[in-house]
Amino acid sequence: MLKILCQQSEKDVAGIIIVYYRVMDYDMCRIDYFISGITYPDTLKILPSQGQKLEQKVVVGDKTGVLQCLTIRDEEPVIQFKTLPGKPITAVQLTSTNGTQPDKIFAASGNEVKGYTKKGKVFFSIETALSEPVTSILYVSRCVFGGDLILCSGRTITFYRDSKEHQSYVCKDRVLDMAAFITPNNAKVRLLLLIAHKGAGILENGHLVAHIAISSGPSRLATPPVAQVAEIKCFYGAADGSVGIITYEETTLSNNCLVEGRGLGSVVCLGWFYSNANLHLAVGRNDGSVQLYLIDVENLHLKPRLKFTYFSGEPVTSVVGGCVGTDEGELLVATFSGRIFALRSKFLIAGSVTKASHENLAARRSKLEIEIVRLEKQTANEREKYQRNSRSLQAGLSTPPLLDIEHKMSGATREGWQEVDITLAVPLDMLFIYCSKKLKLLTDSAAVLSVCSSQDSASDLLATVRCQAGTRRIWLRLRVASTNSTVLESTRVLIYALPTGAPRVARLLSIKLPALPYYSQHEEFDENNDHSIKSWCQLHVTGGFSVAEMTFWLSDILPGDLPRPASNVAFLRVHSLLGTKLYCQYQRGSAVFKSNNISTVSSVRSIISNCSIDKRIRVEISCDIPDDCCLKSFKLIENIISIAYEKKNQVTLAKALDLLELDTKAINAEKPVLCKEYYTVLKNSESEILQSNFDELIEIVVQWYLDWRSLSVNGNNTVDQSNKLCALLKDYKLDDVTKVLSELTEFNHTCE
Repeated sequence: MLKILCQQSEKDVAGIIIVYYRVMDYDMCRIDYFISGITYPDTLKILPSQGQKLEQKVVVGDKTGVLQCLTIRDEEPVIQFKTLPGKPITAVQLTSTNGTQPDKIFAASGNEVKGYTKKGKVFFSIETALSEPVTSILYVSRCVFGGDLILCSGRTITFYRDSKEHQSYVCKDRVLDMAAFITPNNAKVRLLLLIAHKGAGILENGHLVAHIAISSGPSRLATPPVAQVAEIKCFYGAADGSVGIITYEETTLSNNCLVEGRGLGSVVCLGWFYSNANLHLAVGRNDGSVQLYLIDVENLHLKPRLKFTYFSGEPVTSVVGGCVGTDEGELLVATFSGRIFALRSKFLIAGSVTKASHENLAARRSKLEIEIVRLEKQTANEREKYQRNSRSLQAGLSTPPLLDIEHKMSGATREGWQEVDITLAVPLDMLFIYCSKKLKLLTDSAAVLSVCSSQDSASDLLATVRCQAGTRRIWLRLRVASTNSTVLESTRVLIYALPTGAPRVARLLSIKLPALPYYSQHEEFDENNDHSIKSWCQLHVTGGFSVAEMTFWLSDILPGDLPRPASNVAFLRVHSLLGTKLYCQYQRGSAVFKSNNISTVSSVRSIISNCSIDKRIRVEISCDIPDDCCLKSFKLIENIISIAYEKKNQVTLAKALDLLELDTKAINAEKPVLCKEYYTVLKNSESEILQSNFDELIEIVVQWYLDWRSLSVNGNNTVDQSNKLCALLKDYKLDDVTKVLSELTEFNHTCE
């Protein structure tokens, strides 16, 4: 766990807030420069310095469609150029059209890309035929022949040459980020792609020549500035918070995890920062933290050392190093709400404050006072205008602005919780949560959760979450409180986000909890090479449905993003608790589902049947269930049940030891009152919350048997056998359970 030592010293000098932080090895402080609109990842860039000037220009694009270039003089922003509002700017890239330092700015708004000079003149504009917004831009110079513009939009990578589409490539899933590399003979361009749920791949001449699956879910790339031009080495940040490096050598693509996630927020952006003649990798995360890792330039595969950590309180969208407000290096950071600030050494701050004359400080203060008076007058005029319109007899409609809010939902963990991450551009006051079903609910420690008692019945949920002042990001953990282990429909949760300020308006978020939330892990799969799939339970569906309709039906079953509709869709999901798998393959009018979990097949069968009835689409459903499916599945999770049983005993023992209320001295004495086993259990219960899902595993195994009986032709003695299985599992008699399942398999085979 990272420890942060704060000197608790704040100074307000001419409107610039300075906060000192001492973390790890570096002493750095924050200086707020300016505020833009809501920013997307990697839309903040720093132009290289020209000539003898060390100060660099800052370029930032925001959601309002404004691209602005600024310099910082005397700690105040000076606008060099600023575009008019338009479509949201989703990507910004600095490029060089003559092979030297980057001197041009490319910005993407929707499906349109424009190129700007440092003075704001538009020298390039192209409106593409892409159906999705451009998320990444690359420009590769080709010596005498100009350059190639490479755009990433959804699943499509498009090459443009001389403002004309040259070639394109469609990936199996969304492309999250890309980096370009030149071959040794400067004849070809190789692209390193990060593909959602698929890992990384090398694209060359319109073909995917190499691919590697990375389970951590990489989402952002950063090419080391010290790497060779033709050498493919790139750092990546992943959704689980880890940081690693991807290498392509001799047609082999490999990856190495350098920093494990360990509960850190997902990586949103990466950047480079020079300090004390050393290269650092800057990491911006979704939880608001900014970290600096020292990189060994001689050996990039060595584990980087953490040197600094700062928490901003809201998601970080961009991090980049440079010399903006001083001759020395500083780290420029952009947040989700558009706050642009720098992290620099506190000695530089002290020097800049000392050098500032009293006249300059007085002028800054006077300027701020005038700005405050102007804002107060504007606020009073708007308030008076609103009150005058509300008292008017003329018919009219008052429409408050739509709140800028983002939310992201993850699949279920091993404990069954699904996490919803909510981020606002303004401080949040309260959340109102309603669901027609009973839910279990957890929230951030910085908020107060209150569950209201139901008036009519106990089958629904109504809860409120009150946030601390200044909260812009909050997470919720949801879980359906069902007495049955099989849920045959998705669950809709309504969340009303109420920010602070007036007028009091709320934003409605509608969140769907899928029926099978545990199937959140993605895995590469080759049906032809895996022969074990032949013994799985199979479900065949035929009818008059389209690929889009089947994808929509599966959104009620599986968590996360599904593959986009295509002529033929195939993917594999893994159960995060049991490790069982679900293979889905469908096209127009035909779908096949295979799983080594019979309850999964039963749930998919019921939900697809209900969805087809609602849409009035006639479908034919058939199942192929092996006789030994329950026995094989039980052997697959037998070790998981053993671990859960041991944890259950530890939980029971820990509760009993807590009732003894033992003194710390008695535990740590030379002659301890507890044996070594009891002492270990007590220490583990203090360091972490012990939880056991043994009872849930019993319900799963019993449900396997019930589903097997319901889908097979012989359904006799279902209640007696299920009760017998439940009793044996509770007594932890796994050998007897295996024997019973074997006898049932042989009996069913004999009847057939």
